[in-house]
Amino acid sequence: MSAPDFGALRTRFPLFAERTYFATQSLGPMPAEAYADLFEYGRTLGLRNRSIPLWLERMAEFTRLLERLLDAEPGAVALRDSATAAQAAIASALTPRPERNRILYSALDFHSSRYLWAAQERRGFRVEQLRPEDGVALRPEEVLRHLDERVAVVALSLVSPRTGALLDVVPVVKAAHDAGALVVLDAYQAVGVVPLDVRELGADVVVGGTHKWLGGGGTGLAFLYVRPSLAERLQPAYPGWIGHQAMVGFAESYSPAPGSARFQQGTPAMEPIYTARAGLRFVLETGVERLRERNMALTSRMMARALAAGLPVTTPHEPERRGGMLCFDVDEGDAVVEQLGLLGIDIDTRPGAGIRVSPHPCNTEQECDRVIDELARLVRR
Repeated sequence: MSAPDFGALRTRFPLFAERTYFATQSLGPMPAEAYADLFEYGRTLGLRNRSIPLWLERMAEFTRLLERLLDAEPGAVALRDSATAAQAAIASALTPRPERNRILYSALDFHSSRYLWAAQERRGFRVEQLRPEDGVALRPEEVLRHLDERVAVVALSLVSPRTGALLDVVPVVKAAHDAGALVVLDAYQAVGVVPLDVRELGADVVVGGTHKWLGGGGTGLAFLYVRPSLAERLQPAYPGWIGHQAMVGFAESYSPAPGSARFQQGTPAMEPIYTARAGLRFVLETGVERLRERNMALTSRMMARALAAGLPVTTPHEPERRGGMLCFDVDEGDAVVEQLGLLGIDIDTRPGAGIRVSPHPCNTEQECDRVIDELARLVRR
């Protein structure tokens, strides 16, 4: 099968005609079709209660698209407002027991997730934050040495938002399951640029969102995959009407919906469900494997140019050990980002992560070179 024509695909993203955009790891560029969907959502607002069947239909369609992307079983994916809320739905459904009360999570994970898991100590869990020896990438053996029969949950990011490192997750999942622990995987920085087959991956829970590598419209939309046999065992601690088996039934008491849908709560934000569809369709049509191949080619080009220019790259150099972005240990990151913005180049910076740069597969090689050259010039100055 021939490779996609990324030059032609680029024309579907209006942002690329305006900016040299390299911040997909923060907010991904939207296809033009998303604006048509936004207009359609605006039209439904005028329908008021007549919009409800349309919204429910769009929710169901979007969930099916996510299940297709993840190769998940029908009914195994639910929509939530954030990855943290998705993780909280699982955490709150678990109860610490004296013989199994430990939670492991990583210092490289998103701070919102780390806050969530650390807070489980107040519920009687013993929480332990794992710190990678090299400060960049958590290796499987570093997780395995902390595993024992008391571990209830291993909660880790597939791709670190702080370093861009890609976790070698398969041996972690196997070892955790051998020890009787559940694996909750945050795939927010991976989905859309790293191929994910949740059944092959084996994690019990996978959470993610749509506004990064899936190029999905507005914020306030995330997803939650739960292994079907686990979903049927868990009872939501904080249920809602969307998670009821008869969603619009006005039942007197809660009866959980089958599968992951039981972890949904109230009426979701509909705008991102509309505006995220076009980006998700683009990823499905193009193929995540092809998108990853293109991203790896661009990040490898940028990596080589950055190292030649003496820029301090903190992301793992080996393509198989990184996600879709590169991180640079640069002082005064805010000032550098601001100066690049004046040149029409968009990247971002985060405390503890330095400067983060991510080429979308539809970026050009010339743009990649320009970003690195301008970054090196500003750092030297």
